Amino acid sequence: MAEDHDRLLVCRAENPRVPDAVLEDKWRLNVHYVPIVTLKLGTSLNPNFIKEGDDVYFECNVQANPKSYRLTWYKGTKEIHHNASAGIILSDQSLVLQSVSRLEAGDYSCHAFNSEGSTSSNPVSLQIRCKFYNVSVYL
Repeated sequence: MAEDHDRLLVCRAENPRVPDAVLEDKWRLNVHYVPIVTLKLGTSLNPNFIKEGDDVYFECNVQANPKSYRLTWYKGTKEIHHNASAGIILSDQSLVLQSVSRLEAGDYSCHAFNSEGSTSSNPVSLQIRCKFYNVSVYL
């Protein structure tokens, strides 16, 4: 199991008829497991107050052994690709959406791969409020 990775396994043998005769050997466990993936909205963001024009970022936390070799991002079932000119920036384990519009609202997830398999994160719902403009009305 993943939680057993890097734990110490000890095998110890004693004979009560032979004083101070103890044999002991230790091994550090190297457990291979599929990625464990958790997605969250950037810590400085309040999910209830994201409005049009804001920059939004997601953080994908991946625990894996062996190390993950690929990370993909999704909005719903559609894969997201890096496109800096469109304000979509993929970097390490983060996704940045610059100057969001209501079109970016939806469920986002990340998906990590290693030699043991692949796993999707929990979905995180992005809700975007309309931006209100300061408009003067003359009567």
